[in-house]
Amino acid sequence: MAEKSEKQPMQRKNKILIAVIALLVVAGVVLGVVFGLKSKNATNDQDKKSDSVKEDSKPTDNSGNNTVTPPPPKVNGTMINGVLFPYYVLDGPTPAPVTTVGTVYSNCKVPNTFSISFDDGPSQYTTALLDLLDKEGIKVTFFVNGNNDGCIYEKQEIVKRAYKSGHQIASHTWSHPSLLTLTPEKITEEMTKLETALKDILGVVPRYMRPPFGDGGLGTNPAGDKKVQDTLRGLNYVITTWDIASGDANIDSHAPPYKLSDAALLAAQQKEYNVGISGSPKGAPHMALQHDTYERTVSLITPWAIKMVKELGYKIVPVGECLGDDPRNWYKSIEAPAATAPTKCVP
Repeated sequence: MAEKSEKQPMQRKNKILIAVIALLVVAGVVLGVVFGLKSKNATNDQDKKSDSVKEDSKPTDNSGNNTVTPPPPKVNGTMINGVLFPYYVLDGPTPAPVTTVGTVYSNCKVPNTFSISFDDGPSQYTTALLDLLDKEGIKVTFFVNGNNDGCIYEKQEIVKRAYKSGHQIASHTWSHPSLLTLTPEKITEEMTKLETALKDILGVVPRYMRPPFGDGGLGTNPAGDKKVQDTLRGLNYVITTWDIASGDANIDSHAPPYKLSDAALLAAQQKEYNVGISGSPKGAPHMALQHDTYERTVSLITPWAIKMVKELGYKIVPVGECLGDDPRNWYKSIEAPAATAPTKCVP
């Protein structure tokens, strides 16, 4: 009996110990579940906060709606003196010019290049011409006047568009006189008056010019005159003429005796181009003259000329490029334009 009595307390102790262990196990499991849930909730809360921060960081408009910031536009140009110079991306310092001021250039120098240039504008047809050039993806040179086919200040948006599109802007004098008839002082006045206008409108002063009435093909030869050359040399101008004259200034008129049909006009232009090109080796460069003051030059002749020149394998470029000059040497100065340019020409 004594032995049985001693075993009963021992059994009770074992049962209590087992019960305690079981309770500890259950408590551990419960605590693990509880802390696990808290940790998960905390993570979820943190994720929500993070998402909230991301949402809050999105740009919003004044109404609080999320907006998307577009990428900056691709700029095809080079910053010079704090303004965008819209000619390619030009690296390094400006190289020395390959052209010489006071010298007459009647043809391109870079092989396989062809320059189609336009005199006497801007005009009422220049915008349509710019549309065509944009469509074709080519650049040309505009030899502009200040007050010939209207006042340049009144058409300054056209000139700005041409310049910002990457076309070369060059001088054709202020009022289109024959420089042979002018004194050096009057030649200087013609050139500097247009310089002022282009500096006001564009911020640039051209280094290239073309004398009105050209190089002898129109019965006069201002480009070959010593007085003219010396004066323009003193003004730091490169003198250019052409080796192909389309003749549009003489024959694109609806008045007798040049009242030609479209077919007859185009045939005459084709003849001028063919004569100029056929006598040269394949790939020899050319500098062609046209005028953006004639409607059919823009609508008829130029589309044909572009197609023909491209089919011959030429690259159509501005005069300055076909002579090999860096675009920065197409101008004597490059600055910001005037905050407000005049809107009228002063007599």
